[in-house]
Amino acid sequence: MNASELLLGIDIGTSSVKAVFMDARGNVKGSGRREYPINSPQIGRAEQPPEEWWEAAVISVREGLGEARRETEGEVTVLAVGFSGQMHGLVALRHDDSPARPAIIWADQRSIDEMRDVNEAIEKTGIEKVCNKASPGFLLPSLLWLMRREPETFGQIKTVMLPKDYICFRMTGRRVSEPTDAAGTCAYNVRDGGWNRGLLDALSLPSSIFPEIVPTGAIVGQITPRAAEELGLPAGIPVAAGAADQPAGALGNGVIEFGTLLSTIGTAGQIFAPLTAPAYDELLRTNTFNHALSGAWYALGANLSAGYCLKWLKRHANIPGEYKDLDGLASRVPVGSRGVIFLPYLFGDRTPHLDGHARAMFFGLTGATGIDEMIRAVMEGVVFSMAEGLEITLGLGVSPKMVIASGGGAESRLWQQIQADIYNLPVTRSATKEQACTGAAILAAAGAGLYPNIKTACAEMTRMSREIQTPDAEAHSAYMEIFGIYRELYDRNRELFPRLAQFAT
Repeated sequence: MNASELLLGIDIGTSSVKAVFMDARGNVKGSGRREYPINSPQIGRAEQPPEEWWEAAVISVREGLGEARRETEGEVTVLAVGFSGQMHGLVALRHDDSPARPAIIWADQRSIDEMRDVNEAIEKTGIEKVCNKASPGFLLPSLLWLMRREPETFGQIKTVMLPKDYICFRMTGRRVSEPTDAAGTCAYNVRDGGWNRGLLDALSLPSSIFPEIVPTGAIVGQITPRAAEELGLPAGIPVAAGAADQPAGALGNGVIEFGTLLSTIGTAGQIFAPLTAPAYDELLRTNTFNHALSGAWYALGANLSAGYCLKWLKRHANIPGEYKDLDGLASRVPVGSRGVIFLPYLFGDRTPHLDGHARAMFFGLTGATGIDEMIRAVMEGVVFSMAEGLEITLGLGVSPKMVIASGGGAESRLWQQIQADIYNLPVTRSATKEQACTGAAILAAAGAGLYPNIKTACAEMTRMSREIQTPDAEAHSAYMEIFGIYRELYDRNRELFPRLAQFAT
């Protein structure tokens, strides 16, 4: 490869599309980003028009391409394109290929009743196939909600797919998905592969509307002339199927081997632990999904509003400055935030409570409490929530020696240290920027044959930071005492949360 031969990784995120052009060693040569909102037409609902993702992708690719041309001082040859994308969301296309309605994304809570029905059907048809309970915002309960509550729209559907698969469709005309994203629908057989037709039949949902499944990272087509004109790229560039954002981000962070752990604090928060078999928590408090490598899986604990909690506090408390400035404010407060605890459930809770009614709260406020204490309490509360997911993965036999911090939270040294102290494990981060886009580019590189397989591409295209945050024994001891109070807060308020729901309209 010469300096002008690049790979394009595109991440369809919850708040933006990012497009990164990089060489086969993982060096970024150009990038673009376009933001968009989450629409909430009613409390508890979260939607995005798929067309906005495509428009954002077009702008991001063009912006990144211009930057790459300036960086390489000439024309750029794109060897292949790969994708990463927000998980679980429902995109429904009509026969004329237009979206039948705005996409129902992962943060949506409307399908609580349908979730119960899906989970009953999963138990009857075999939990060992799905390895998961459905949550509100997963494609399958959202689709069941659509069939029941918007039957006219449901009747127009030709194909359902996931967010990144829609962008792949717009580029290639192919209606496909792949195991890592399909696993997050609850309609996929995580253990053996393929759509779970028995489960779909039990719910009276037609399997014919689900897309073809191809291997993760496989080349599924080429950029069409129409898409090429919009993107500013030549037609005919190979396009890989990509992966869901969690396994794509894991690839970009170099997390593919059993025994490593990825702790991501972005809009949402995730604990990601690779597995060598589709083991799952008996109480189904975490998820078990397919990893990007064939014959590999991972356990996932999720908090739905992790980094968003800090964004919410900064906006509504009118805290000036950048997010990096919050570290300085919170660092003035000792471990435990002077007795203030925050439950980070702005969008309900997934792990470990699977409770769409759960709500956020500050506990322990006094007249002496300031914004510094509240900032630190939010940071600590998010990590407490993720630590509950970590405990469950340890029960599946995972024994990590190192935690890789990722997402916006990894930019905060304080948040890294809080993770080290609560998890009682050393924490570092990848030196690779834009890990989800890097993971998408890794899949494109392997799919296009630049490397013999995904594992080799990952090893060649990622690098780790030399900086490590080590746990402080005294801080860990204090956090464990506070952790016990944190757990009791949910338990003691669990029955109150749904009683508040009638007033939240």
